[in-house]
Amino acid sequence: MFTKKLERLISTSIAVAAVLILFYLIWLGHNAFISISDFPEYYAPAKMILAGNGADSYLVAALSALQHQMFSNMGERFVPIYIPPQGLVLFSPLGLFSPTIAFYLWKCLLIVCLIAATVILKRIFYLDYKKTCYLIAGLCLSEMVYESLRIDQLAPILLIVFLGSLYLLQQRQDIKAGLLLSLMICKPQCVLPFLAYLAGVKRWRPIIVFFSVAIALTLIAYILIGKEGFLNYFALLRLPESTEYMRAELMPTLRGQLLRVLPEYSKQILYLCSVVFASVIGISYFYGYKYKDNEHNILLSTLLIIPMALIFSIHCHVYDLLLLVPTVVAIFTNMGSRFTLIFKTLITFGGMLFMVPLSIYIHYDYLLKGGQINIWFIELLILTLAIMTRLTFVSRSAE
Repeated sequence: MFTKKLERLISTSIAVAAVLILFYLIWLGHNAFISISDFPEYYAPAKMILAGNGADSYLVAALSALQHQMFSNMGERFVPIYIPPQGLVLFSPLGLFSPTIAFYLWKCLLIVCLIAATVILKRIFYLDYKKTCYLIAGLCLSEMVYESLRIDQLAPILLIVFLGSLYLLQQRQDIKAGLLLSLMICKPQCVLPFLAYLAGVKRWRPIIVFFSVAIALTLIAYILIGKEGFLNYFALLRLPESTEYMRAELMPTLRGQLLRVLPEYSKQILYLCSVVFASVIGISYFYGYKYKDNEHNILLSTLLIIPMALIFSIHCHVYDLLLLVPTVVAIFTNMGSRFTLIFKTLITFGGMLFMVPLSIYIHYDYLLKGGQINIWFIELLILTLAIMTRLTFVSRSAE
Protein backbone atom coordinates (compact mmCIF):
# COMPACT_ATOMS: atom_id res chain seq x y z
CA MET A 1 0.00 0.00 0.00
CA PHE A 2 2.81 2.40 0.95
CA THR A 3 4.62 1.62 -2.32
CA LYS A 4 1.51 2.43 -4.37
CA LYS A 5 1.01 5.71 -2.53
CA LEU A 6 4.65 6.61 -3.09
CA GLU A 7 4.40 5.80 -6.80
CA ARG A 8 1.26 7.93 -7.03
CA LEU A 9 2.99 10.82 -5.24
CA ILE A 10 6.05 10.60 -7.50
CA SER A 11 4.02 10.46 -10.72
CA THR A 12 1.83 13.37 -9.56
CA SER A 13 4.92 15.43 -8.66
CA ILE A 14 6.48 14.76 -12.06
CA ALA A 15 3.30 15.83 -13.89
CA VAL A 16 2.88 19.00 -11.80
CA ALA A 17 6.54 19.92 -12.24
CA ALA A 18 6.29 19.46 -16.01
CA VAL A 19 3.19 21.67 -16.20
CA LEU A 20 4.91 24.39 -14.16
CA ILE A 21 8.04 24.21 -16.34
CA LEU A 22 5.96 24.54 -19.51
CA PHE A 23 4.07 27.59 -18.28
CA TYR A 24 7.26 29.13 -16.98
CA LEU A 25 8.94 28.75 -20.37
CA ILE A 26 5.88 30.22 -22.10
CA TRP A 27 5.73 33.08 -19.60
CA LEU A 28 9.37 33.96 -20.24
CA GLY A 29 8.33 35.30 -23.63
CA HIS A 30 5.07 36.98 -22.57
CA ASN A 31 6.39 40.46 -23.35
CA ALA A 32 6.96 39.33 -26.92
CA PHE A 33 3.81 37.23 -27.41
CA ILE A 34 2.67 38.96 -30.59
CA SER A 35 6.14 39.56 -31.99
CA ILE A 36 6.77 35.79 -32.06
CA SER A 37 3.18 34.56 -32.47
CA ASP A 38 1.63 33.12 -35.62
CA PHE A 39 -1.83 34.17 -34.43
CA PRO A 40 -2.01 37.07 -36.95
CA GLU A 41 -1.94 34.35 -39.64
CA TYR A 42 -5.46 33.31 -38.58
CA TYR A 43 -6.86 36.58 -37.27
CA ALA A 44 -6.14 38.96 -40.16
CA PRO A 45 -7.92 36.79 -42.80
CA ALA A 46 -10.89 36.46 -40.43
CA LYS A 47 -11.14 40.24 -40.27
CA MET A 48 -10.85 40.46 -44.05
CA ILE A 49 -13.68 37.98 -44.57
CA LEU A 50 -16.01 39.81 -42.17
CA ALA A 51 -15.11 43.11 -43.86
CA GLY A 52 -16.12 41.69 -47.24
CA ASN A 53 -12.66 41.54 -48.80
CA GLY A 54 -11.77 37.93 -47.99
CA ALA A 55 -10.22 37.45 -51.44
CA ASP A 56 -7.30 39.58 -50.25
CA SER A 57 -6.44 37.03 -47.54
CA TYR A 58 -3.97 35.34 -49.88
CA LEU A 59 -2.42 38.56 -51.23
CA VAL A 60 0.95 39.11 -49.58
CA ALA A 61 0.84 42.92 -49.65
CA ALA A 62 -2.74 43.24 -48.37
CA LEU A 63 -2.39 40.62 -45.63
CA SER A 64 0.96 42.00 -44.47
CA ALA A 65 -0.43 45.52 -44.27
CA LEU A 66 -3.41 44.45 -42.16
CA GLN A 67 -1.30 42.29 -39.85
CA HIS A 68 1.03 45.19 -39.10
CA GLN A 69 -1.88 47.56 -38.72
CA MET A 70 -3.54 45.40 -36.06
CA PHE A 71 -0.37 44.02 -34.45
CA SER A 72 2.16 46.84 -34.55
CA ASN A 73 4.64 44.99 -32.33
CA MET A 74 5.12 42.27 -34.97
CA GLY A 75 8.12 44.22 -36.17
CA GLU A 76 9.09 43.27 -39.71
CA ARG A 77 7.58 39.79 -39.45
CA PHE A 78 4.91 38.66 -41.87
CA VAL A 79 2.95 35.44 -41.49
CA PRO A 80 1.17 34.34 -44.71
CA ILE A 81 -1.67 31.85 -44.46
CA TYR A 82 -1.49 28.62 -46.44
CA ILE A 83 -4.68 27.10 -45.08
CA PRO A 84 -7.01 26.36 -48.04
CA PRO A 85 -10.15 28.51 -48.47
CA GLN A 86 -12.35 25.77 -46.98
CA GLY A 87 -10.35 25.95 -43.76
CA LEU A 88 -10.33 29.72 -43.83
CA VAL A 89 -14.09 29.67 -43.32
CA LEU A 90 -13.64 27.92 -39.97
CA PHE A 91 -11.47 30.75 -38.60
CA SER A 92 -13.74 33.61 -39.64
CA PRO A 93 -15.52 33.82 -36.21
CA LEU A 94 -12.22 35.05 -34.73
CA GLY A 95 -12.85 38.35 -36.48
CA LEU A 96 -15.84 39.02 -34.20
CA PHE A 97 -13.46 39.86 -31.35
CA SER A 98 -10.87 42.57 -30.87
CA PRO A 99 -7.26 41.54 -31.58
CA THR A 100 -6.31 41.34 -27.88
CA ILE A 101 -9.38 39.38 -26.76
CA ALA A 102 -9.17 37.05 -29.76
CA PHE A 103 -5.49 36.41 -29.06
CA TYR A 104 -6.04 35.31 -25.46
CA LEU A 105 -9.15 33.33 -26.37
CA TRP A 106 -7.06 31.50 -28.96
CA LYS A 107 -4.29 30.70 -26.50
CA CYS A 108 -6.83 29.46 -23.94
CA LEU A 109 -8.45 27.31 -26.63
CA LEU A 110 -5.11 25.66 -27.38
CA ILE A 111 -4.59 24.86 -23.70
CA VAL A 112 -8.13 23.46 -23.33
CA CYS A 113 -7.55 21.27 -26.40
CA LEU A 114 -4.39 19.82 -24.83
CA ILE A 115 -6.26 19.04 -21.60
CA ALA A 116 -9.12 17.43 -23.52
CA ALA A 117 -6.62 15.45 -25.62
CA THR A 118 -5.14 13.98 -22.44
CA VAL A 119 -8.61 12.89 -21.28
CA ILE A 120 -9.39 11.22 -24.62
CA LEU A 121 -6.00 9.50 -24.73
CA LYS A 122 -6.73 8.11 -21.27
CA ARG A 123 -10.01 6.67 -22.56
CA ILE A 124 -8.71 5.31 -25.85
CA PHE A 125 -5.70 3.56 -24.35
CA TYR A 126 -7.15 2.76 -20.90
CA LEU A 127 -4.38 4.60 -19.07
CA ASP A 128 -4.22 4.34 -15.29
CA TYR A 129 -3.41 7.28 -13.02
CA LYS A 130 0.36 6.81 -13.09
CA LYS A 131 0.54 6.45 -16.88
CA THR A 132 -1.68 9.49 -17.30
CA CYS A 133 0.68 11.56 -15.15
CA TYR A 134 3.66 10.46 -17.23
CA LEU A 135 1.71 11.30 -20.38
CA ILE A 136 1.03 14.81 -19.05
CA ALA A 137 4.71 15.24 -18.21
CA GLY A 138 5.82 14.03 -21.63
CA LEU A 139 3.40 16.34 -23.41
CA CYS A 140 4.31 19.41 -21.36
CA LEU A 141 8.04 18.92 -21.87
CA SER A 142 7.78 18.16 -25.59
CA GLU A 143 8.96 20.55 -28.26
CA MET A 144 5.63 20.13 -30.03
CA VAL A 145 3.52 21.44 -27.14
CA TYR A 146 6.06 24.09 -26.19
CA GLU A 147 6.30 25.45 -29.72
CA SER A 148 2.53 25.23 -30.32
CA LEU A 149 1.75 27.33 -27.25
CA ARG A 150 4.70 29.66 -27.69
CA ILE A 151 3.79 30.72 -31.23
CA ASP A 152 0.06 29.87 -31.09
CA GLN A 153 -0.07 27.23 -33.80
CA LEU A 154 -3.23 25.16 -34.26
CA ALA A 155 -1.58 21.76 -33.71
CA PRO A 156 -3.41 21.14 -30.38
CA ILE A 157 -6.73 21.69 -32.16
CA LEU A 158 -5.79 19.15 -34.84
CA LEU A 159 -4.71 16.71 -32.12
CA ILE A 160 -8.02 16.84 -30.25
CA VAL A 161 -9.94 16.56 -33.53
CA PHE A 162 -7.94 13.50 -34.59
CA LEU A 163 -8.17 11.83 -31.19
CA GLY A 164 -11.90 12.50 -31.03
CA SER A 165 -12.25 10.89 -34.45
CA LEU A 166 -10.29 7.82 -33.32
CA TYR A 167 -12.48 7.45 -30.25
CA LEU A 168 -15.70 7.78 -32.25
CA LEU A 169 -14.47 5.33 -34.88
CA GLN A 170 -13.74 2.81 -32.14
CA GLN A 171 -17.30 3.34 -30.89
CA ARG A 172 -18.62 2.79 -34.45
CA GLN A 173 -19.98 6.35 -34.54
CA ASP A 174 -18.75 6.92 -38.07
CA ILE A 175 -20.88 9.93 -38.98
CA LYS A 176 -19.73 11.92 -35.94
CA ALA A 177 -16.16 10.83 -36.65
CA GLY A 178 -16.47 12.10 -40.22
CA LEU A 179 -17.76 15.46 -38.98
CA LEU A 180 -14.76 15.82 -36.69
CA LEU A 181 -12.30 14.71 -39.37
CA SER A 182 -13.70 17.37 -41.71
CA LEU A 183 -12.21 20.02 -39.42
CA MET A 184 -8.77 18.75 -40.43
CA ILE A 185 -9.36 20.25 -43.86
CA CYS A 186 -7.31 23.11 -42.42
CA LYS A 187 -4.32 20.86 -43.12
CA PRO A 188 -5.53 18.28 -45.66
CA GLN A 189 -2.07 16.74 -45.98
CA CYS A 190 -2.46 15.45 -42.42
CA VAL A 191 -5.78 13.70 -43.01
CA LEU A 192 -5.74 12.39 -46.62
CA PRO A 193 -3.59 9.29 -45.89
CA PHE A 194 -5.85 8.46 -42.94
CA LEU A 195 -8.93 8.72 -45.17
CA ALA A 196 -7.23 6.41 -47.66
CA TYR A 197 -6.63 3.96 -44.82
CA LEU A 198 -10.30 4.11 -43.86
CA ALA A 199 -11.19 3.39 -47.48
CA GLY A 200 -9.03 0.26 -47.31
CA VAL A 201 -10.74 -0.74 -44.07
CA LYS A 202 -14.10 -0.24 -45.87
CA ARG A 203 -15.31 2.39 -43.41
CA TRP A 204 -17.07 4.55 -46.00
CA ARG A 205 -19.36 6.68 -43.85
CA PRO A 206 -16.71 8.98 -42.33
CA ILE A 207 -15.19 9.46 -45.78
CA ILE A 208 -18.55 10.40 -47.31
CA VAL A 209 -19.25 12.80 -44.45
CA PHE A 210 -15.78 14.35 -44.75
CA PHE A 211 -16.13 15.11 -48.44
CA SER A 212 -19.73 16.26 -48.03
CA VAL A 213 -18.61 18.82 -45.45
CA ALA A 214 -15.64 19.73 -47.66
CA ILE A 215 -18.03 20.49 -50.54
CA ALA A 216 -20.23 22.57 -48.24
CA LEU A 217 -17.21 24.52 -46.98
CA THR A 218 -16.08 25.04 -50.57
CA LEU A 219 -19.43 26.60 -51.43
CA ILE A 220 -19.34 28.83 -48.35
CA ALA A 221 -15.76 29.84 -49.13
CA TYR A 222 -16.77 30.68 -52.69
CA ILE A 223 -19.53 32.94 -51.36
CA LEU A 224 -17.16 34.65 -48.91
CA ILE A 225 -14.03 35.08 -51.04
CA GLY A 226 -15.25 34.39 -54.58
CA LYS A 227 -13.39 32.91 -57.51
CA GLU A 228 -10.72 35.58 -57.08
CA GLY A 229 -9.94 34.30 -53.57
CA PHE A 230 -9.38 30.76 -54.83
CA LEU A 231 -7.15 32.04 -57.64
CA ASN A 232 -5.17 34.12 -55.14
CA TYR A 233 -4.68 31.02 -52.98
CA PHE A 234 -3.20 28.97 -55.82
CA ALA A 235 -1.09 31.95 -56.90
CA LEU A 236 0.32 32.19 -53.38
CA LEU A 237 1.31 28.53 -53.44
CA ARG A 238 3.20 29.12 -56.70
CA LEU A 239 5.11 32.15 -55.46
CA PRO A 240 8.89 31.56 -55.46
CA GLU A 241 8.95 33.16 -52.00
CA SER A 242 6.55 30.55 -50.59
CA THR A 243 9.33 28.15 -49.64
CA GLU A 244 10.99 30.97 -47.71
CA TYR A 245 7.73 32.06 -46.06
CA MET A 246 6.98 28.47 -45.00
CA ARG A 247 10.53 27.98 -43.68
CA ALA A 248 10.23 24.63 -45.41
CA GLU A 249 13.88 23.79 -44.73
CA LEU A 250 13.04 23.56 -41.00
CA MET A 251 10.42 20.87 -41.50
CA PRO A 252 11.28 17.40 -40.09
CA THR A 253 10.22 15.85 -43.39
CA LEU A 254 11.80 14.45 -46.53
CA ARG A 255 11.17 17.78 -48.23
CA GLY A 256 12.72 19.72 -45.37
CA GLN A 257 15.82 17.52 -45.32
CA LEU A 258 16.35 17.77 -49.08
CA LEU A 259 16.00 21.55 -48.94
CA ARG A 260 18.73 21.72 -46.33
CA VAL A 261 21.26 20.15 -48.68
CA LEU A 262 19.88 21.17 -52.10
CA PRO A 263 18.08 24.51 -51.60
CA GLU A 264 18.63 25.51 -55.23
CA TYR A 265 16.36 22.66 -56.38
CA SER A 266 13.34 23.66 -54.32
CA LYS A 267 10.87 23.33 -57.21
CA GLN A 268 12.14 19.89 -58.23
CA ILE A 269 12.10 18.78 -54.58
CA LEU A 270 8.47 19.88 -54.29
CA TYR A 271 7.51 17.83 -57.36
CA LEU A 272 9.43 14.79 -56.08
CA CYS A 273 7.89 14.99 -52.61
CA SER A 274 4.43 15.41 -54.12
CA VAL A 275 4.89 12.11 -55.95
CA VAL A 276 6.16 10.46 -52.76
CA PHE A 277 3.17 11.78 -50.81
CA ALA A 278 0.79 10.46 -53.45
CA SER A 279 2.48 7.08 -52.99
CA VAL A 280 1.94 7.35 -49.24
CA ILE A 281 -1.79 7.73 -49.86
CA GLY A 282 -1.74 4.57 -51.99
CA ILE A 283 0.25 2.67 -49.35
CA SER A 284 -2.21 3.82 -46.71
CA TYR A 285 -5.06 2.26 -48.67
CA PHE A 286 -3.05 -0.98 -48.97
CA TYR A 287 -2.48 -1.13 -45.22
CA GLY A 288 -6.15 -0.45 -44.55
CA TYR A 289 -7.13 -3.32 -46.84
CA LYS A 290 -4.50 -5.59 -45.27
CA TYR A 291 -5.79 -5.00 -41.74
CA LYS A 292 -9.50 -4.54 -42.46
CA ASP A 293 -10.38 -7.67 -40.47
CA ASN A 294 -8.09 -6.82 -37.53
CA GLU A 295 -10.06 -5.86 -34.42
CA HIS A 296 -7.50 -3.13 -33.70
CA ASN A 297 -7.43 -1.72 -37.24
CA ILE A 298 -8.31 1.83 -36.13
CA LEU A 299 -5.50 1.97 -33.57
CA LEU A 300 -3.13 0.38 -36.07
CA SER A 301 -3.55 3.50 -38.20
CA THR A 302 -1.72 5.50 -35.53
CA LEU A 303 1.26 3.18 -35.95
CA LEU A 304 1.26 2.61 -39.70
CA ILE A 305 -0.21 5.74 -41.26
CA ILE A 306 0.40 8.81 -39.12
CA PRO A 307 4.24 8.64 -38.89
CA MET A 308 4.51 7.97 -42.63
CA ALA A 309 1.99 10.69 -43.49
CA LEU A 310 3.86 13.32 -41.47
CA ILE A 311 7.47 12.74 -42.49
CA PHE A 312 6.58 12.49 -46.20
CA SER A 313 4.14 15.38 -46.04
CA ILE A 314 4.53 18.43 -48.27
CA HIS A 315 4.10 20.73 -45.30
CA CYS A 316 4.69 19.65 -41.70
CA HIS A 317 6.55 21.56 -39.00
CA VAL A 318 7.72 20.17 -35.67
CA TYR A 319 4.57 21.32 -33.84
CA ASP A 320 2.47 19.25 -36.27
CA LEU A 321 4.20 16.18 -34.85
CA LEU A 322 1.73 16.40 -31.98
CA LEU A 323 -0.30 14.00 -34.10
CA LEU A 324 2.33 11.38 -33.22
CA VAL A 325 1.25 11.35 -29.58
CA PRO A 326 -1.25 8.48 -30.06
CA THR A 327 1.46 6.61 -31.97
CA VAL A 328 3.85 6.78 -29.03
CA VAL A 329 1.14 5.90 -26.51
CA ALA A 330 0.08 2.93 -28.67
CA ILE A 331 3.65 1.64 -28.62
CA PHE A 332 4.01 1.86 -24.84
CA THR A 333 0.57 0.36 -24.12
CA ASN A 334 0.88 -2.43 -26.72
CA MET A 335 -2.46 -1.36 -28.21
CA GLY A 336 -2.74 -2.61 -31.77
CA SER A 337 0.52 -4.53 -31.62
CA ARG A 338 3.11 -5.62 -29.07
CA PHE A 339 6.55 -4.05 -28.94
CA THR A 340 9.61 -5.32 -27.12
CA LEU A 341 11.15 -3.63 -24.09
CA ILE A 342 14.24 -2.86 -26.17
CA PHE A 343 12.12 -1.07 -28.78
CA LYS A 344 10.36 0.96 -26.10
CA THR A 345 13.68 1.84 -24.46
CA LEU A 346 15.05 3.11 -27.77
CA ILE A 347 11.88 5.17 -28.25
CA THR A 348 12.38 6.66 -24.79
CA PHE A 349 15.96 7.72 -25.44
CA GLY A 350 15.13 8.93 -28.94
CA GLY A 351 12.23 10.93 -27.58
CA MET A 352 14.61 12.99 -25.49
CA LEU A 353 15.61 14.82 -28.68
CA PHE A 354 12.06 16.20 -28.77
CA MET A 355 12.10 17.30 -25.13
CA VAL A 356 13.01 20.72 -23.80
CA PRO A 357 15.62 22.01 -23.22
CA LEU A 358 17.51 19.78 -25.70
CA SER A 359 14.91 20.38 -28.40
CA ILE A 360 15.29 24.14 -27.99
CA TYR A 361 19.01 23.80 -28.64
CA ILE A 362 18.39 21.62 -31.73
CA HIS A 363 15.87 24.06 -33.17
CA TYR A 364 17.50 27.41 -32.42
CA ASP A 365 21.24 26.64 -32.18
CA TYR A 366 21.47 23.93 -34.81
CA LEU A 367 18.68 23.96 -37.41
CA LEU A 368 18.20 27.72 -37.54
CA LYS A 369 21.95 28.17 -37.84
CA GLY A 370 22.22 25.99 -40.92
CA GLY A 371 22.86 22.45 -39.69
CA GLN A 372 22.55 20.26 -42.78
CA ILE A 373 21.14 17.11 -41.22
CA ASN A 374 17.74 17.40 -39.59
CA ILE A 375 18.14 15.09 -36.62
CA TRP A 376 14.41 14.96 -36.02
CA PHE A 377 13.71 13.79 -39.56
CA ILE A 378 16.33 11.05 -39.38
CA GLU A 379 14.95 9.80 -36.09
CA LEU A 380 11.35 9.84 -37.34
CA LEU A 381 12.37 8.08 -40.55
CA ILE A 382 14.00 5.29 -38.53
CA LEU A 383 10.91 5.06 -36.29
CA THR A 384 8.56 4.89 -39.28
CA LEU A 385 10.57 2.21 -41.04
CA ALA A 386 10.94 0.20 -37.82
CA ILE A 387 7.19 0.23 -37.16
CA MET A 388 6.34 -0.62 -40.77
CA THR A 389 8.85 -3.48 -40.76
CA ARG A 390 7.57 -4.75 -37.43
CA LEU A 391 3.91 -4.77 -38.46
CA THR A 392 4.41 -5.83 -42.07
CA PHE A 393 6.77 -8.77 -41.60
CA VAL A 394 6.26 -9.87 -38.01
CA SER A 395 2.87 -11.19 -36.98
CA ARG A 396 1.53 -10.41 -33.57
CA SER A 397 1.36 -14.07 -32.68
CA ALA A 398 5.08 -14.41 -33.24
CA GLU A 399 5.78 -11.98 -30.44
